Amino acid sequence: MRIALLGAGIIGQAIVKDLADGEDVEEILVGDVNAAAAQQAAAAAGERGRALAIDVTDRKTTAKALRDVDVVINAVQYRFNLDVMHACLDAGVHYLDLGGLFHMTRKQLELDDAFRRAGLTAVLGMGSCPGVANVQTGYLASRLDTVTSVHIYNGSHPLADDPLNAPYSIETILDEITRPAMVFRDGRFVERPPLSEEEYVLFPEPIGYAKTHLSLHSEVATIPLSLKDKGIREVTFKITFFGYSERALRQLQFLAELGLADREPVEVPGGRVRPRDVLVSVLRRQAAARSASQPASPPTGVKAIMTVAEGTREGRPARLTLTTFAGPHSRWGISGGKLLVASPPAIVARWLADGTIDDPGVHPPETVVPPRPFFAALAQRGAWTREAVELFLNE
Repeated sequence: MRIALLGAGIIGQAIVKDLADGEDVEEILVGDVNAAAAQQAAAAAGERGRALAIDVTDRKTTAKALRDVDVVINAVQYRFNLDVMHACLDAGVHYLDLGGLFHMTRKQLELDDAFRRAGLTAVLGMGSCPGVANVQTGYLASRLDTVTSVHIYNGSHPLADDPLNAPYSIETILDEITRPAMVFRDGRFVERPPLSEEEYVLFPEPIGYAKTHLSLHSEVATIPLSLKDKGIREVTFKITFFGYSERALRQLQFLAELGLADREPVEVPGGRVRPRDVLVSVLRRQAAARSASQPASPPTGVKAIMTVAEGTREGRPARLTLTTFAGPHSRWGISGGKLLVASPPAIVARWLADGTIDDPGVHPPETVVPPRPFFAALAQRGAWTREAVELFLNE
């Protein structure tokens, strides 16, 4: 099988390590607008890696580059998701991405008919959250007769020295800090302030008891649609400060409140600049300097994803919880957080390429990814998944 990865950033580099582990993937094409980044990521695949400079906004050129592959993993900035989907339709290849921050995901679902007519499958939001959480939801829903609520919690263990290094795309994090969160409540979609509705959650150690908050996310865009027939009334997603410590996240929030995450240009001596471009450049420079000044060390960081579904089973109220946990992968040199974002698309891309998943159209993970084989594949990579069942005897 031949798999293309578009986007050679923090997560893209980790995805290549999974794809290159084993002999089943014959070729890994890594495309990025930054040719040097593409070459660096492709190098992890050895002779099977091939790098290419690709601007995904050039639909014709992108489609031409993708015609010889079986499936595309889209790890570019989510605002380009529609561009990549159209290129995949033109090239005749399957598609999956890491999410679209709710609003983009809703637009992507509108391409369902086009993918069905083409006999192609697209899976939207196949990272950790969205991704693992959606597959958890699909599993839990299959165990319940009705589902009234789904609450998703994403917990991680931040580094002790409070760095501002982004654990994933800084552009996406800035959007999550500044854009209203969406929840599904009382059967309708509702906007809530970003970082609001704080809630302490008990995650597996070493994360422990941690504060979570709302964030704009794609799980809320699809789960209410997927579980409509189960009677779903409420869906929320909460996270522990996007993988930062609370102190570091509050620093970023302060900068955003000053307007440094804005995209509208401002006049400064020497010309006009977008404040966000300056902020992102400074943060990336700081991250590069910090990385260069520190000796190489084993990867650290863990992640836990917990999905809680409430409803009924055999006429009795029930609450089911599924938890997936990952620590560092020493051989790949990545943290547990990166593993749970990078391995899910690598697993599902293989299944799209070999026909394990063969369901034309545009789908969220909860409706198309087989849960037990998926969690078994994660276990092979060192991530465990456990279920807790609570049945209420007196109700």
